[in-house]
Amino acid sequence: MNSTRYYVADTHSIVWYLLEDPRLGNKALEIFEEPASKSIILIPTIVLAEMMFISEKGKVKISFKETLEEIEDCEKFEIIPLDLYIIRIASNFEYDLEMHDRLIVATALCFNSGLLTSDEKIREAKLSNLPSVLFLWFYSYS
Repeated sequence: MNSTRYYVADTHSIVWYLLEDPRLGNKALEIFEEPASKSIILIPTIVLAEMMFISEKGKVKISFKETLEEIEDCEKFEIIPLDLYIIRIASNFEYDLEMHDRLIVATALCFNSGLLTSDEKIREAKLSNLPSVLFLWFYSYS
């Protein structure tokens, strides 16, 4: 029986992990650092697009090329392409979320996975009525 758990990472969580940013909470850090046999981190392509954008704008201290290399070299990370199925899931949301957030949440729904996020807008959208997604709030407030 496969006991591997799957988590979708939003942009903040993966960037904070790669930069070793203390804003990433301890529980999220544990998930990122546990072996791939225990958990896999799913990275939607929209997250990669956001990472490219913030890297090009100088908002993070890591190049997009370095980011891609780290993600591609780690067996724990799996890149999830944006496809029509995910777009259809996102199009059925009645929540006031930005497009990239809708696609990230839709990816978590598609894979019936946890969502590693600290995004206030997602939290405020009260998505807890989507039972197939475990919303995890991993942010270090100290």
